[in-house]
Amino acid sequence: MTWPNALIKELAGRRCIIFLGAGASAGCLSADGVTRPPTWSQFLEGLINIMNSDRDVHVISDLITKEKYLDAAEIILKDISVANYTDYLRATFQRPNFKPSKIHEAVLKIDPKIVVTTNFDEIYDNYCKAGTSRDGYNICNHNEDYLVSDLRSPIRCIIKAHGSISDVAKTVLTRSQFFNARKNYNNFYKVLDSLFVTNTLLFIGYSLNDPDIQLVLENSNIASVGSHPHYAVVQNNIHLSIKGAMTRAYNIEFIEHTAGDFTELQNGLDELANLVETYRLNYPM
Repeated sequence: MTWPNALIKELAGRRCIIFLGAGASAGCLSADGVTRPPTWSQFLEGLINIMNSDRDVHVISDLITKEKYLDAAEIILKDISVANYTDYLRATFQRPNFKPSKIHEAVLKIDPKIVVTTNFDEIYDNYCKAGTSRDGYNICNHNEDYLVSDLRSPIRCIIKAHGSISDVAKTVLTRSQFFNARKNYNNFYKVLDSLFVTNTLLFIGYSLNDPDIQLVLENSNIASVGSHPHYAVVQNNIHLSIKGAMTRAYNIEFIEHTAGDFTELQNGLDELANLVETYRLNYPM
C-alpha cells in the first residue's frame, strides 16, 4: 500500500478526520475467540429471524442480495418490536465482548484529534479509554450537545454519527431514521458538515456500496472544491470508471489493497501509523 505524503502530513498535523466503518470491526474476535461482528448482510439476515411475520422475507432477501441495505432495513424494522430489536443489537454487538482489531490499534497509534464512526459497537470507544493520549478521550453521540465544547478542548473526540449500543433507541439504521436524526439534531449535523468542509477525511472499513459512506457523501459538503483531496482505503476490485466518477464528484483518492487480503490492510495501516509518528518527531508542531 502506498500512502501519499499529503495524507501523512494531514494526519500528523491532526487536520484529518478518520472515518471508521464496519470493516474496521470485522477483524475483531469475541472473548470466546470465535465470534466476529457481522457484516451488513449478516446483520440484516439476523434481524429477519426475529420479525413478527415472514410475508416480506423474499422481498427483503432480494434487497440484501442487491446490497440495498437501507431499503431492506426499512422493511425489517417495521415488523420488529422495540424490545426484540434492542435485545438483538446487544446480543450482537455488546455481549460477545469483542476485542480491538489491528485496525483499531493502528488508528489509536495515529492518535487523530477526531474519529467519526457509524458503527454501533463500542470496541474502539472502549479501547481508546484505555489509551495513552495525554488529553484523554470523550465519546459524543449524535443526540448529545457537547461536541463543540470537545472540539475546542485538547481532548480527543470519538463521534458516534449513528448512535451507540449504549442507547439503542437513538441508533440510526434506515434512511428515514437518518433524515429524522438530521432534523431532530440539526445542530450536531451542522457541526459535522462543517468539519467535513474544513478537514481532510480518511475512510477506513467502508466499501463504496456501504450505505454509511453513501449517506455521508450525499448529505454533506465534502464535494466542495479544494486543493486537498479526501481518501478512502478500499479493495482493488473497483471498476476504474466508478473510481473515476467518485474522484471527480467527491474529490476522493483511493488507497488500494489486495481484495480479500486483510493482513495487507492491517500491515499497511500499521506502516501509516509509523510514518505519522516519524513525521511528528521530525517536524514537531
